[in-house]
Amino acid sequence: MNHSSPHFHLLVDAGATKTAFALLYDGKVFRCQGAGINANYTPEADILRILAEAVPQFPKEVTICEIDYYGAGCATPQNAMRMEGYLRLYFPSADIRVWSDLMAACHALAGGREAIVCILGTGAASCHYDGQKMVHRAPSLGWMLGDEGSGTNLGKCLLTAYLSDTLPQPIRATLEERYHLTRELVLHKLYQEPKPNLFMSQFAPFLKENIAEPAIRQIVTEAFTTFFRKQKSYYPSCDHLPWHFTGSVAAHFEKVLREAAATAECKIGEIAGDPMERLIGGKKL
Repeated sequence: MNHSSPHFHLLVDAGATKTAFALLYDGKVFRCQGAGINANYTPEADILRILAEAVPQFPKEVTICEIDYYGAGCATPQNAMRMEGYLRLYFPSADIRVWSDLMAACHALAGGREAIVCILGTGAASCHYDGQKMVHRAPSLGWMLGDEGSGTNLGKCLLTAYLSDTLPQPIRATLEERYHLTRELVLHKLYQEPKPNLFMSQFAPFLKENIAEPAIRQIVTEAFTTFFRKQKSYYPSCDHLPWHFTGSVAAHFEKVLREAAATAECKIGEIAGDPMERLIGGKKL
């Protein structure tokens, strides 16, 4: 190792939609971004490609000594070890720590305080964090069987209403015009093309733009209500704890989320769309 080279600390926040890289050195931050990675289903070739595309963007002639990788699908030891192996191909001498994406939210929002910590982005997750570790994590069923309140789930609920002809005609017409939708196209995208979850998640901005429409607000409210009902059942002795949230859905639908939380008698704490900013701030202290 060349000790005269600058020593960088690399933070990686990998979700289903995007992977954010941040290099920290001497109070400075270098950032780049790649496609999303979920260790549960992103093919190995795609993961290696995303890393290979990011590495050349980093400043030349630097030594990356530490890596904190926070990734979707990395809650299991097997996936964490696999991701560490991929990273070590590019950073053989670095001190590499692989965490779940939910731990990024814990480190960013809870710090050393006990809380219920959640992600509401493309996917959804929650855990009971004691200030140092996850005491209990709610089962993650993914976008096919769970992820209530996530961007994918919201899109699924919207498309279900569209295909069931229960959307008001003005909203239906606006949706069709915006995305050039037909019943046949939706069914083709969902059942015959890869990554239907990403297709469904793209409709979250439409829901946000039309949240004043009662039918749209009802879709979002019901999804969040289901999220709290299911997640709350996993933490029966934690009614006194705040609920912290990261993720684009939590940030963009904050008002509706707070209303659903109040109905569920859950106390909202911090809400931050992107945990990376707070992770960077914590590392720079």
